[in-house]
Amino acid sequence: MSFKLSCPKKIIKKAQKGDKFAITHIYQLYKQPVFNLAYQMLRDEQRAADILQTVMVKMMTGIDAVSDTKKLNGWMKRVTYNTIIDVIRANSKLVDIDDSEAFDYSAPESLSVIQSEHWDVQRFLDLLDERERLVVWLSTVEGYTHREISNTLDISEQNSRVVFSRAMKSLKSLASDQRYSGHKVGNNYEQ
Repeated sequence: MSFKLSCPKKIIKKAQKGDKFAITHIYQLYKQPVFNLAYQMLRDEQRAADILQTVMVKMMTGIDAVSDTKKLNGWMKRVTYNTIIDVIRANSKLVDIDDSEAFDYSAPESLSVIQSEHWDVQRFLDLLDERERLVVWLSTVEGYTHREISNTLDISEQNSRVVFSRAMKSLKSLASDQRYSGHKVGNNYEQ
């Protein structure tokens, strides 16, 4: 379930005035997308449930900041991402990397590797750490540039590129490993 939901303008307006039924309606509408995104990033049900709770509290206390009711989906998604990033930062998972380190994966090359028929992206993302998974997800799934990722995660743009490159190298290596790919070792999976 994604954030492409339709919440009636009337419900949003009532929620902004503190109507408990309207707030409950929004909670019911967004609880699954918020949980799914948090679980996708953190791979931990308990922490995803904590994110859900935190995001919904933020929704209840901050929904009046949504001036355009058509932007509720984007606002909820942004609040969810920011909450996930706060949790990762609190756990000291985002460590700055030396800007002199090289990276060598371009966006088109990365997409071609990830979209290969031999990849089970969900399975491989499970094998990355939170920081790598977040950078790969924001870049390949959400379409963020490394500049946008750096601003979102409060890291350097070079750091974003290096983390992405390292993650792609790991994923590419795993894709050629029979234990993870389900294919015989030695097959060429690159396109």
